[in-house]
Amino acid sequence: MLHRPHLLDVEFTEVFEVGDDVSERQFAIISSMAFAPDGRLAVVDRGEFAVTVYDLGGGETVRWGGEGDGPGEFSNDPVAVAISDDLTVAIRSFRRIDVSTLSGQLIGSHLLDTLTATAIAFDRAGKVVAQVGVPSVSVGNTGVSRDHIMRLSTREVLWSSEPLPPRQLFPLWPRHVLAAGIGRNRIVVGMSDEYSLAVLDATTGRVRGRIARTVPLRAPSEEFQDNYRQTLGDLAAGDDDPMLAEAVKQMSFPETFRVVAGVFAGPPGRAVWVRRGMGVGDSLAPPPEEMSDGVFRLYDLFDGDSYEYIGTIEVPENLELMAGDSERVAGVQTNELGVHSVRVLGIEISGPQY
Repeated sequence: MLHRPHLLDVEFTEVFEVGDDVSERQFAIISSMAFAPDGRLAVVDRGEFAVTVYDLGGGETVRWGGEGDGPGEFSNDPVAVAISDDLTVAIRSFRRIDVSTLSGQLIGSHLLDTLTATAIAFDRAGKVVAQVGVPSVSVGNTGVSRDHIMRLSTREVLWSSEPLPPRQLFPLWPRHVLAAGIGRNRIVVGMSDEYSLAVLDATTGRVRGRIARTVPLRAPSEEFQDNYRQTLGDLAAGDDDPMLAEAVKQMSFPETFRVVAGVFAGPPGRAVWVRRGMGVGDSLAPPPEEMSDGVFRLYDLFDGDSYEYIGTIEVPENLELMAGDSERVAGVQTNELGVHSVRVLGIEISGPQY
């Protein structure tokens, strides 16, 4: 069933914010967040090589990490976090995924060798599954690769993407596989330039549903490409940066802007939130020439069981949402000075279906 795009009436309630005041803990690069079943929030700061856990009121309960090879430390910067139903935590860093308790006690690690992991989640048995890439293989004169959803304990491949063409030298918004765990033994997979996501059973890899919308897709116009090159060219000239100048000459633009920028589960209940990219050109999208953060403030919501489109939500300015539970959403708030903070909001939705 097709649904006309419409904005939902939303009331946000401030739950807590950490890092917006200099007297509080400051963050370098917040790369991932996840809610635990008991309501606590784990935040990964890859710039500080740290994981911090907050209670429901924003109080810091535990923090672990640091750069190194000792217990609880990370030899490479941590990037992503996932939490299982039994409060087991998985932290992804370069070619390694550590599994620990929510208090930071290490349980074990998965070494990825030549694989590279992106998204991580847990299956029904509490085993880590991950989106992994393998080195490109040569087919004729063309190097191609695939991404896989793999159970790391057994290296069992649950799902494989279509063949991916080799990336050009300086691509902008390259087409790639997007995957995200959304809880309840589910992981979403799809291509970043298509509005069609498969919902997989994280244990078997079978398709349980599909999240999709029929929307007009937007591509970079010739005018946009010329203006973009001019802006970067002026920057390269001003900084006397020959490497950037060469990159500007060789950069390539995609056929379509990115359509899906991120996915997570959140309120109401366990709805699926899809962060829209510039490639979505429906009636709610800002004009393409307005390349502001405004377009990334739009999130399409889908029912967590039927995967039917519910409506679209516009979030506050300079807030990138990363996680949610049945009643709250959490993300990175950036102020006018570029300072990042962790912001958690309660949400009440009204509209045609509420």
